[in-house]
Amino acid sequence: MQGTINGNLIENKNIIKTSFHHTSDLVFRDIKFGTEYDKTAVIVFLEGLVDSETLQNSVVVPLIEFLRQSDSNSDENHINRIAYTVLTNINVSTTKYFKELINSLLEGKAVLLLNGSTECIITDTTRWQERSLEESKGEKAAFGMIYGFTEKAQTNINILRGIIKTEDLCVEKMTFGTVSNTNVNLIFLDNIVDKALLRKVRKRLKTDVKYILQGRVIQEAIEGNPKSIFPLSKLTERPDVTASALYEGRVIVIIDGNPQVMVFPALLNDFLQSPDEYFTNFGQISMRLVRLLAFLSTIFIPSIFVALGYHGKEYLSDKEYEILISKDEYIPIILEVLILIILFRIILDSTLRVPSGFIVLVAILGPIVVGETAVVGKLIHPVSLIAIAFTYLASTLFGDKGLSTATSSLRIIFIFIAYFFSYEGLMIGFTILILYLVSLRSVGVPYLSPFIPFKLEEMKDALYRGDLEKLINSKHRYLYNKK
Repeated sequence: MQGTINGNLIENKNIIKTSFHHTSDLVFRDIKFGTEYDKTAVIVFLEGLVDSETLQNSVVVPLIEFLRQSDSNSDENHINRIAYTVLTNINVSTTKYFKELINSLLEGKAVLLLNGSTECIITDTTRWQERSLEESKGEKAAFGMIYGFTEKAQTNINILRGIIKTEDLCVEKMTFGTVSNTNVNLIFLDNIVDKALLRKVRKRLKTDVKYILQGRVIQEAIEGNPKSIFPLSKLTERPDVTASALYEGRVIVIIDGNPQVMVFPALLNDFLQSPDEYFTNFGQISMRLVRLLAFLSTIFIPSIFVALGYHGKEYLSDKEYEILISKDEYIPIILEVLILIILFRIILDSTLRVPSGFIVLVAILGPIVVGETAVVGKLIHPVSLIAIAFTYLASTLFGDKGLSTATSSLRIIFIFIAYFFSYEGLMIGFTILILYLVSLRSVGVPYLSPFIPFKLEEMKDALYRGDLEKLINSKHRYLYNKK
């Protein structure tokens, strides 16, 4: 970048546009003046970071009034006079360096350039959206940022710019919808992003729809075919998680009207992590292993119990088998398990959808109906209840991470595999599941990376959280292919 501002206004504008990689939220407000209207001043700012009313009243209006009354034949360099006698802002300064100009724009300030002047005016018109933001309710963590994204895309972009203060943060705005237009923003760090991923996302970010109310239509377009029960992109409403993804070279999609942003690529390992792991030393190894164990448990515990009930006599003594698998219940084991899964699903959905005043009622009636009544009436075995209860307790670790569809579907599939094919069928099914996961790609990146294919340099943030300084300074590289 050129070090100092020159007198050519067009050249200065091009330098600023190039520095911001022609990002769509960089605004240039041209003002013509002079007797022949042959002279130009320009106000530069980042859309959404400035207070429009302040900019209008303290910068644009007094500037236009001054330029109308000034002598058109006088020296065009009115910088000092405008800065200290015309503009009504409290914080006004001048500079001749592009670096200071760029930093001021990133801080939400407006910059005034005049043709023929080798200096510019920096005026503070910042308006940050902070206290109107609410706590992230879908992805709670013990540590980290409190507030989450909103339905306003520009506000979410402003939040990211407040975290990542660099001119390399690029925003590409697109519009979709033939009946109602919706803005879709592609966001990345130009000096860090994986270029192959960026090209792939740009290529897939095309859809012909009447309108967009939910972001799933865009999500499916980028994920591509074939469809999968596993999430090939990550949804998050946490700004710190989004900023971290950008620093790792990923691509972010923000849709106007959606409080969740999309992260590409999304790997299976990403769903085993939590933001608060990076704020404490406790559990930096054990917590991810616990989540992996919970992921396997919520899928396989019901099927293992079913296999034990129908094919477990050869593995257990008669006494152990009678304790775990009683024959006094009126309902077969597989029906017990399926009924409990349905009832637990109803209870969980009820707590999410009923008014808050009814949650306590559901919490009381659920255990009474499912627990005491069913067990005392010998409809359901106590071990069945414990197994399914633990299954859903383990699944709560992934309730906000997008794995619910995968775990719910696989849970039912493996129950029937266990019923018909016993433990041998479960082993074969598990092997097929691993092969299926190996075949998946998220925007061309292997879904099980960095485990398969194995990448030693990426293991420092896989099943354990490595040294933070090394993590921050390391560069992430994704194994990209065209599948």
